[in-house]
Amino acid sequence: MKKTKLTAVTAVFLTLLTLFLSVNVSAAGEIGGATVKIIAERTEIPIGDFQQLKAEITVPEGSDIDPDRLVTEWSCESYRCNVDETGLYYAVAPGNVEVKATVTDPESGEKITASVKIRNTTILDDTNDYLVDHTVMGYRYNKENGYYYYDQDNTWQKKMGFMNAFDDISTYLTLVYDYVRVNYNYGGKARMLQFWKGQYGVVFYGSEIGYYYRDEEMGEDEKIDSYTHFECASEDKLGMQTSLYWDKNRDGKYRLQFTVPYDQYWWCTGFKAGHLWNTDPCDELRLEGFIDLHDEEEAAAVAQGLVDCGFTQAAANSKLEPDSFFLEGNRITFSWRDISEAQNTEVQKSTVNALILSGGFALLFMPVAFFIMTFMFFVVMFFINIIN
Repeated sequence: MKKTKLTAVTAVFLTLLTLFLSVNVSAAGEIGGATVKIIAERTEIPIGDFQQLKAEITVPEGSDIDPDRLVTEWSCESYRCNVDETGLYYAVAPGNVEVKATVTDPESGEKITASVKIRNTTILDDTNDYLVDHTVMGYRYNKENGYYYYDQDNTWQKKMGFMNAFDDISTYLTLVYDYVRVNYNYGGKARMLQFWKGQYGVVFYGSEIGYYYRDEEMGEDEKIDSYTHFECASEDKLGMQTSLYWDKNRDGKYRLQFTVPYDQYWWCTGFKAGHLWNTDPCDELRLEGFIDLHDEEEAAAVAQGLVDCGFTQAAANSKLEPDSFFLEGNRITFSWRDISEAQNTEVQKSTVNALILSGGFALLFMPVAFFIMTFMFFVVMFFINIIN
């Protein structure tokens, strides 16, 4: 009997305690029905910049609460920001922060709070945000997957077309990559599908797939040399999707870096900031994806070209290994890792010829041109940041 009474008393006590705490918590969060909201003109602010935050206090109609008697205190519990007693916010370091405004009624001691999340950005963040919707020197930025790419419809390369000499002189531009070239005839035209992956300058690594054509088919005895010119197939695109993986830790585990979403491309590109450990060959990168050719005839021609380049044909998508592909209808699904420089037609590769083509100044001019273009790019980005 005593045990039953003790249990009942304990239950009543816990119930009363719960009600008491609930009342206090509720009272601590209300001032006669008043509410507070933080007004911030920007929720993203560059490092070193200021903005004035405001605490907007609203009281119910007919309330005897005077908003002017309420006291507002500001706080930002992070080393990334400072906020003074007036709500003047200063961005100190990059990252996400939470700023709080605590409004107190001096008479009752009751409090209400509000908070706002702000992201402190660097000039790179601002540049990337700009590149999401604008093209600068052909570059855009995919914020969702975190990679740079060429705006294939608004880039100067589209007018130049392509010839193998561009790859021959790439090392003078600090571009070191693997490539695979597939040449074939289809639809009364000579076609070329080329894959790249590797180090692009000292800053970026990435991958590309380009689709090109000539107005006439290649003859059986015709050779493609370094200066055989192809047009960009900007009016005859293919459906593509690619994913780039990197064995960054050199532990044999290839981790996804980004995926270029499925769309119609003549130039499917993706680049990220970073530097590979080894660039000869760039086998710490693995490029996977699929390409939808116009029909099964063209897909068969590309498949044969891949075999000639050293790829093996898998029996199913689930059985894809590095340097293999699976053909189904007009779609080719592939995985490329170890093949370094491959082409399915005889090509005259000559660095000497490339130097002659450039007037003998490639060794001097190309590195200088690369650094000038890089400098101009960052200057443009700097002024864009100032203007905006």
